[in-house]
Amino acid sequence: MAKWRGAILLCTLLLTACTVETVQPKEQIQEEKNDENIVVTKDGKITFEIKNEIGVPQEKVEAIKDEIVTAYDHIKDSIHTSYTPSEHINVWFKEDGLSWGVASKIELTGVNEDIYPLVHEMTHSLLGYGNNFESDHGYFTQEGFASYMEEQYGKKEQFSFEKFMKHYLDSDKLIPISKLIDPNQDDVYFRPALSSEEQNRVLMEMSYTHAASFVKYLIDTYGLEKFEHIYNEKELAQKLEEVYGKSSSELEKDWLAFIQQQQGFTHEEKLKSGFFYDMNTILLQIDPKYFAKE
Repeated sequence: MAKWRGAILLCTLLLTACTVETVQPKEQIQEEKNDENIVVTKDGKITFEIKNEIGVPQEKVEAIKDEIVTAYDHIKDSIHTSYTPSEHINVWFKEDGLSWGVASKIELTGVNEDIYPLVHEMTHSLLGYGNNFESDHGYFTQEGFASYMEEQYGKKEQFSFEKFMKHYLDSDKLIPISKLIDPNQDDVYFRPALSSEEQNRVLMEMSYTHAASFVKYLIDTYGLEKFEHIYNEKELAQKLEEVYGKSSSELEKDWLAFIQQQQGFTHEEKLKSGFFYDMNTILLQIDPKYFAKE
């Protein structure tokens, strides 16, 4: 009987050991998997967790993690706001829809195609947007600066805002700045609801481009420090005059004079873009009232 008990005890110990050996690697694998999806900023203030639900290869995930750290440093060193960002931000890779960024969540589309606006969305999440990621402070400086930062530090190659603006100017398809900064009208442009989805997309892209080009002009002409004082501010028309000593219409006139001197799309660039002529066809279909001066 004692021998049997000894044998049973030995088997039990062996089985326990085997169980521990099989469970432990699984835990380690899970920890390693979690580590693969986590990136912490150099200053240790913010943790980004990647939610890779579309199966992006880990090599690309690692590259994006590096981009997150670099983008964070650029955004942190740009302008300063009163907003305190979330300590943990989830970055979801999505197959379809629009990319967007709020306090603790960023959704990115176009990751597999390498056309994701990471810097743009991180700018929203790190600097704040409205009172609580609402449109109560408008869209103009927030979307304009995020687009500016994407052009400066994003990896996506794109035509300059000035080329698009020169085309809109030459085509008499400019959106008045007064409409884009008017809290009673800006939704129509930055979040359009036209009958055609294609027209919605083009009008929205135009609004972002106008804002980005105008913001870039202000920064290049007057510096980041002054722009910092108008970012995410209510009553933007009044704030522009307070900070720059010119009305929004005077600043707009100066900006358009600058755009007039810029080089537009060449014939080769129009062909190479793969989208210019489709965009222009849709642009011509949009009701002229959206471009009418007040």
